[in-house]
Amino acid sequence: MMARIVAVRDLQSIRSVAAAATAATVFGFVWLLRFNDPGGSFAGLTDDHFFYLIRGWQILFGDLPVRDFVDHGAPLYYYVGAAVQTIGGRGTLSEIAFSSAALALSAALICWLCGRASGWTALGVVGALFFVCLEPRYYNYPKFLSYAAAIPLLWRFADVPNDRTRLWLAVVTVVAFLFRHDHGAFIAASMVALLVLLRDLSWGQRLKHAAIYGALVLVMLAPYLLFIQRNGGIGTYFQQASAWAARDRDRAPVVWPGLFDNPDGVSEPTEKAFGMAKVVAAVRDNRVAWTYYTEIALPFFALFVLWASSDGGRPGWPQAKAKLGMVAILAIMLVAFFLRSPLEARLADPSVPLAILVAWLIVAVPRLLVSLAALSPPAQAYAWAVRLAVGGGAAAIAFVLGAGLSHDFYDRLDRSSMVERVGKPFERAGQIAAQMRREWNLDTWADRDDTPDLITLARYVNACTAPGDRVLVQGYLPQVLALAQRAFAGGHADLRPGFFATEEAQRLTLARLKAQSVPIILLDDGQSYENFRSSFPLVMAHIDSEYRLAGTREFDGRFGINLFVRKNLTPARTWEPFGWPCYGS
Repeated sequence: MMARIVAVRDLQSIRSVAAAATAATVFGFVWLLRFNDPGGSFAGLTDDHFFYLIRGWQILFGDLPVRDFVDHGAPLYYYVGAAVQTIGGRGTLSEIAFSSAALALSAALICWLCGRASGWTALGVVGALFFVCLEPRYYNYPKFLSYAAAIPLLWRFADVPNDRTRLWLAVVTVVAFLFRHDHGAFIAASMVALLVLLRDLSWGQRLKHAAIYGALVLVMLAPYLLFIQRNGGIGTYFQQASAWAARDRDRAPVVWPGLFDNPDGVSEPTEKAFGMAKVVAAVRDNRVAWTYYTEIALPFFALFVLWASSDGGRPGWPQAKAKLGMVAILAIMLVAFFLRSPLEARLADPSVPLAILVAWLIVAVPRLLVSLAALSPPAQAYAWAVRLAVGGGAAAIAFVLGAGLSHDFYDRLDRSSMVERVGKPFERAGQIAAQMRREWNLDTWADRDDTPDLITLARYVNACTAPGDRVLVQGYLPQVLALAQRAFAGGHADLRPGFFATEEAQRLTLARLKAQSVPIILLDDGQSYENFRSSFPLVMAHIDSEYRLAGTREFDGRFGINLFVRKNLTPARTWEPFGWPCYGS
C-alpha cells in the first residue's frame, strides 16, 4: 500500500515538473514571438497602447491620477507604466519588452490552467496556441493576467473553501479592480457564481463566505476610495467613469458581422479551391465574423456539455462541474462586455476562460460520445440526440477555430524569425531592440521618407516646447505627446466634446491650465472645433483671451489640427517643416 502511495506521488511530481517545463517553454516562445514583431507604427506601439501609456507617463512629471488628471478607472495600469519607464529606461523598448513578458506570462499560465482543466499537459499547449493565434494586443495584458491569476484561486477555493484562499482571492480581486475596475467586478461575480454552484456548501456557508470576501475587498480598497473622496468625491469619480465607459461603448458599438460579407472580397485561394479546401478558405476570408460567433457560442456549448455529463468530463477532478461551470459563466460575461468594434482587435480579450473551455472540451466530448455512463441521468433519456448535438457542435467549433485562427500563423513565425536556425530569433530580438532605441530618438525620423505625419507633429512639440511645458490636446492623439515626452495640460490627455463638459469640470480644467506652463494648444479643425467651442465655453473663453490661432494643418489625411499659441510669448524661431512658431530652445 505504501509503495503504491509513493508511486502515485512520484507520478504527480513528474507531471508537475513536466507542466512547469512546458509552461516555461511556452513563456520563452511567446516572448520571442511578440517582441520580435511589435507591429505598431509609432516606435513599435499603436495609438491605442499610448491611450493608457501616456497617463502612466504623466506620473513621471509629478502628477497623480484623480488628484491631477482624469483617471478612467485604471490607476494601477498607469503606475505600472511609470514603473516600467523608471526601471527599464525611457522609451518604447522597455514597454515592449515588459508587455511581451506580460503576454508570455499570460500564455504560460493559460497553458498550466488548460493542462489542469483537461488533465493533459499537451492540451495546455493547445490552449496557449489558441490564445496566441487570437493575437492579443500588448496593452490588454491585464485582461489576461487578472483572470489567469483568479481562476486557479477560485478552483482552489472550490476544493478547500478556507480563510487563506478567500483572502488571496480578495487580494487578486482588488489588484484586478485597480488595473481596471470591471476586472474586479467580473472576478467578484465569478466568486458568487462559484458559491452558487458548490453543492457541498449550505446557503448559510455561501452567504458567510460572500460577506467576508466582500468585506475583505472593501477593507483593502478603503485607502484608494478615501483618496478619491478627498480629491473630488467617490460619487463624482464613478459617475464620470461610468459616463466615459458608456460613451466609449457608443463610439464602438457591437456590430453583428455577416458570415459571408468579407469587405475585401473573395480571396484568390477561395476562388481556386475546391471541396473542403474551398470551405476552409471561405471561413478564413471571414475569419473575424466566424471566430466572433464561435466565441459567443463556445461557453453556452460548454454549459450544455456540463449538463450532459455525469462527472464534468473529468472523473477524479474534485468539483469539476462547479469549477468549469464558473469558467463558462465568466466567459459569457467577458464575451458580452469585451467584444465590440473593432472586433479583430478584441477577439483575444475573453480568451483566458475560452482557452480553458477549449482544452477541456477536447477531453470531455469524446467521453460523452463513447461512454453511456459518462452521460448524466437526464441526458441518458435522450442519449442519441444529446450525442448528436455534442458531436456536431464540437466539430463545428473545432473546424472554425482551426481554419480561422491558423490563417497567418506561419507568417507571424516568419516575421519573428522563428522558422529559421535556432539562433535567429535571438538575433532578431537584438535588431528589434536597436530599432526601438533608434525610433524613440525623434531626430532619426528627420530624413526618412516614411515618417508618419503624427511623428512629425511629435517632433514639432518636442523641439518647440521646453521639457517642463505642457500641451492641451483636444483630439485622440496620445502618441504625439508620448513620443514628444511632454505632459498633457489641464488634467486631460484628450479633451473631446461630450466628456467633462459640466461647469464644475471645466472650472477644474481651467484651474489646472492656469497653474501650468502651456505655450501651445492643439485643437481639431472644422466641425470638431465648433463642437469643442460649444461644449467647453469656459475653456474656450480662456483660450480666446490668452491664445491666438497660429496655424492649421492636416495630418495623415484625417487629423486636421489648429495650433493656438500664447499671445504673450515671442517665438524663438520658426519650425521650418511646418512654418509654425517655435518656443523651445
